[in-house]
Amino acid sequence: MAAPTPDDKTRFEIELEFVQCLANPFYLNYLGQSKYLQDESFLRYLEYLDYWRQPEYVRFLIYPSFSLNALDLLRQPQFRLDILSPDTAKRIMDDMLGSIDSKSDS
Repeated sequence: MAAPTPDDKTRFEIELEFVQCLANPFYLNYLGQSKYLQDESFLRYLEYLDYWRQPEYVRFLIYPSFSLNALDLLRQPQFRLDILSPDTAKRIMDDMLGSIDSKSDS
């Protein structure tokens, strides 16, 4: 892999930060409330970000399962409606924290 140019590096960092933000259900709620999840070009951008599943990229994600699961969920029209509710975001966050706690107890 060739050394990235500054522009490529900046793009990588921005996209990395964004994909990591998707692990936060309250951020997903914000995206829904702000109407991003109704924007076809934004939904295409989410499709583009699927490259983060590749091993050479996924290794940079702090919570890859949560971030990549969010990418999957955001493809589902029903989830995009459900995440408009702060209660849904809270339930997902509680489930995530529970799964982290159970892993640390093992």
